[in-house]
Amino acid sequence: MKRLSIVIPLMMVTIVTGCASQKAWVYQPNAYSSTQSGSTKTAAVLPFDDARKNENKNCIAMYLIPLMPYGWADFNTPEGVQMHITSGMWLNYKPTEDYAKALAEESRKAGVFKEAYFDYRKGNSDYFIQGKIINTKYEGKIFSYGFSAYGPLLWFFGLPAAHTKNELTVELSCVDSKTDKVMFSKSYQATPRSNVSFLYTMKNDFNYSEMLAEVYKQFFRDIKPVVSAPVTAETKVGLEQKAPMAIVAPAATTVDTMTQLKNLKELKEAGLLTEQEYENKRKELVGQL
Repeated sequence: MKRLSIVIPLMMVTIVTGCASQKAWVYQPNAYSSTQSGSTKTAAVLPFDDARKNENKNCIAMYLIPLMPYGWADFNTPEGVQMHITSGMWLNYKPTEDYAKALAEESRKAGVFKEAYFDYRKGNSDYFIQGKIINTKYEGKIFSYGFSAYGPLLWFFGLPAAHTKNELTVELSCVDSKTDKVMFSKSYQATPRSNVSFLYTMKNDFNYSEMLAEVYKQFFRDIKPVVSAPVTAETKVGLEQKAPMAIVAPAATTVDTMTQLKNLKELKEAGLLTEQEYENKRKELVGQL
């Protein structure tokens, strides 16, 4: 009987940690009122850089030590772990590529660019978007309440069995492909997702797609004024200045002046004007040309 009282709590923890369901990466972009883009620009989304600490701590078994209130796990790169607190392995999840592909998909929905696509090179696009993964911290606890292997028996009485928390911070930059000039760059921190799980209701501990959607919605709000290039008043004036000049026909007054100069010369030759009068009048008419 004593052995059974130990085996049952251990089996309960095994069910929570070892037999938890696997999770697969699925990204659902935000909904936008209009997906039509007024922009003629294209963008290539490159794989993200990984700036996270490559350090994971799994101390879940610490809950078996008497007087220890819980066992815990701290993962900086949680995708590399076989088991999590309320879920098993995370399948088809490679953040450096999945985050970039999700950004390209979000861009098509947001309608900021005429075309956006995932690629390993910037190619012939007008812009390219670079991302850096700064933080995807995963924190988890399994509560034993200081009773070691007997602690999980308290779960039957409604006490929390586990607690998990996801954090996400990424840096996103929009760069001009022709000049390599950084048009926009900003670090985004999503609202952390924190859940308390009970014996019969184990909450999701894989919330990074939802957090990423929150970040991307804000990102596209920020860069839309940057990449949009409406024709402003200054731009319009510049275009008008570059327009070819029209060939203007000689004005009618030019013909009249030439006739008056001819008549003036005839009056001088006829002796009706002095030399001085002729020169003064001639200079006046020439000044009108």
